Amino acid sequence: MARGPDAPIVANATPWGRGAVAVVRLSGASLRPLLLQFCRPKGGFPPPRRARLTAFFDEDGLIDEGLLTFFPGPHSYTGEDVAELGCHGNPLIVERLLRAAQAAGARLAEPGEFTRRAVASGRLDLTRAEAVLQAIEASTPEGLAIAQAGLSGAVAALAEGLRAGLIDVCAELEARLDYPGEGLGFTEDAAVITRLGALAEEARQAAEGFKAGRAAVEGADVALIGPVNAGKSSLFNALGGSVRALVSPEPGTTRDVVERRVSLEGVMIRLLDTAGLRDDPGPIEAEGLALGQALAGDADLLLVVIPAHTPALAAEALARSKGRPRLLIGNHADRPGAVTQLDGEALLMTNARTGEGLDALKAAIPRALRGELPAGARVMIASARQRDLLYAVSSSAAAARDALAMGLGPAVAAEELYEGLSSLDQLTGRDTREDALDRLFQRFCVGK
Repeated sequence: MARGPDAPIVANATPWGRGAVAVVRLSGASLRPLLLQFCRPKGGFPPPRRARLTAFFDEDGLIDEGLLTFFPGPHSYTGEDVAELGCHGNPLIVERLLRAAQAAGARLAEPGEFTRRAVASGRLDLTRAEAVLQAIEASTPEGLAIAQAGLSGAVAALAEGLRAGLIDVCAELEARLDYPGEGLGFTEDAAVITRLGALAEEARQAAEGFKAGRAAVEGADVALIGPVNAGKSSLFNALGGSVRALVSPEPGTTRDVVERRVSLEGVMIRLLDTAGLRDDPGPIEAEGLALGQALAGDADLLLVVIPAHTPALAAEALARSKGRPRLLIGNHADRPGAVTQLDGEALLMTNARTGEGLDALKAAIPRALRGELPAGARVMIASARQRDLLYAVSSSAAAARDALAMGLGPAVAAEELYEGLSSLDQLTGRDTREDALDRLFQRFCVGK
C-alpha cells in the first residue's frame, strides 16, 4: 500500500499516558481492507457509526480487546473512511496498535493532518478548522463559547456576508465599465459609497474583537515589573490568594521569576513576578533580572508597580514599559507623600498589605487584556490570521469607497474590491497557499 501523502494515516487521538481508555484514529480511502489485517470484529465488520467488540492483533498475538467504530466517507470528519479503535488506556497497548496499523499500510499522522484532510475534502472551511484548535485550547468557558460559535459557522457566515456585499458592488461597477453610458448601473454613487463604508466598518469591528477573543481562548501572560521593594511580590501573592513568593524588606529577595496561574473574570492568566530593578545587582540577581526582562518582553500586559511614596525609583521600569500595554500601579498607598498621578497619568492605588485597591486591580487586568469590544461587533474571533485578513478586507472596501468619492472611477474601485475578495478567499480557505496551511496546522496536536 502507498505510503505517500495520500496514504491512510493513524495516530493516538487521546492524551498520552495511562487512563481508563484510549482511542487510536485512522483515516484514508478504502480503509476497511487495512483494518481487517489487524482487527477481528466479533460478528463481522461493524455497520457505519456503530461500535462493535473487536480483538486487535499483531504478529506477536493479541494486543487487546476493545471497540471498533467505522465512519465511511464522505460522511465522516475527514471526508474519507475514518475508524476509531477504543482500547485500554495503557501506552504499551497504544504503541502496539499504532505499529500494527503501520504494518498494515498506514503511516503516522502529522500534527493537524486529520483536520487538514477535512479542509481538503470540503468538510470544513479554514474558519471552522481554526475553531477546532480553539475548542481544544480554550482555557475559559467564554473561550469555549467562542470556539463553538466558530464551529457552528459564525465566522464563515460573517465572511460569506461580506463576500456577498463586495460581489454586489463589484457587479454594479463592472456593469458601468462594460457598458458605459448605457445606464446599466442600478445604484447611485452615494448609495454605493455608503454600502462600501458599512462593509469596511463591519470587517473592522470583527477584526477588533481579536484582542478579547484571544484572551478568552488562549489566556494571557501578565508580568509585574518595578524597582526593588515596590511590593511586587506582595501584590503577586494577593492576586493569587496565597503566598507563593517570598516577601522581605531586604532588597533583591526575588532573584528568579516566580509564576502562577490565576483566573480573573473569565481570563486565564499566567502571572509572572520578576526581580526588582536596581543598580549594581549581584551576579545571581543580575541573571534573574535578565530572565525576568526576557519573559516580560513577551508578556501581553505589564503591571508596573511604583512605590507611590517614592515614584522616582520607578523611572527605569517606566522607561522599559513605554509603548507597551501596561497598567501603572501606585503601591504603598498608605505611606506619607504617596502620589496618585505620575506624568499626568492616574495610578491604580493599592496597598498589598491591607488589600486596598485589590478588587479594582483584579477588574482592571482583564479589562486591559480584552480591550474595548466594538459595540457593533457580531462575531468574536481568536485567530490572528483572521484578524489580519479582516483588516485587509476593511482596508480594501474603504479604499474602493474613497476611490469613488474622489472621482477616480469604477475601475480603480473595482480593483480594490477584488483585493478584498482575495482576502476573504484566504480567510475561508478557498485560495490558501500550502505554506500558510503548513503554519496553521503545525499548531494542532497529533490525532486531530
